[in-house]
Amino acid sequence: MDLSLVLDQEGIPHELRSLGPERWSVEVDQADAARAEAAVASFERENPLAPRRRVPEMAVPSSAVACGLVFFLSLLAMHVWTGPDSSGSVWFTRGSADARAILQGEWWRTVTALTLHGDAGHAVGNAVLGGLLLALLARALGPGVGSAVLLLSGALGTLAAAALVRRDFVSIGASTAVFGALGALSALPQHRRRAWIPLGAGVALLAFLGTGKRADFAGHLCGFAAGVALGFLVSLLPPLRSRFAQAALAIAAALAPVLAWVAAFR
Repeated sequence: MDLSLVLDQEGIPHELRSLGPERWSVEVDQADAARAEAAVASFERENPLAPRRRVPEMAVPSSAVACGLVFFLSLLAMHVWTGPDSSGSVWFTRGSADARAILQGEWWRTVTALTLHGDAGHAVGNAVLGGLLLALLARALGPGVGSAVLLLSGALGTLAAAALVRRDFVSIGASTAVFGALGALSALPQHRRRAWIPLGAGVALLAFLGTGKRADFAGHLCGFAAGVALGFLVSLLPPLRSRFAQAALAIAAALAPVLAWVAAFR
């Protein structure tokens, strides 16, 4: 199109023809070819074409994939080990999120409850969705910070739900942490002027996935709110670029449920 304007300014008759998607040709009569070539060459000398920049592909780091995979396998392995809640296992007695026990000081339940599930479908659903969201968090924040945000949002969400409901509140499942990861991702917008778009998408997913008949809506809502708060807080801090610090945080997040279970069985 620029060359067509050049030929128009020189008064050289020509025709533009489409050769396909984003491809055009400029055709002139043989008698005007020399003048057209001179005009085009002069224009290109004065306005050299900038090389096209290759847009880098948004690859997901292997560490982010590893985080999601470890979360997925850990939840499934824990469910195989403890069994369903109908089995009457001591794991559920000591580790479920009993509001009264939590408020009386049994803090470990805010973490151990995240590792227990009522049945295989419950465990697989949380493992798949949680692994995916954790991988996205790890991609945005790093494996250590992403893992810490997921764990803290789940624990804080469980604690907040226990404080709000107080009586007759016993819950299990990683869904509080899963919705915490969703809330954190919603609070990490790429464009601040449109921050309401990912936040609105997160609220829509919360309403769609977290309000079933047997769903722990209080835990889901509190986990989501805790995730939003943590995600917003992390977005205000400078990114953690140290691989050692990220690895240390990831290991600490992985060990936290182990230590919580040790406290539960003491």
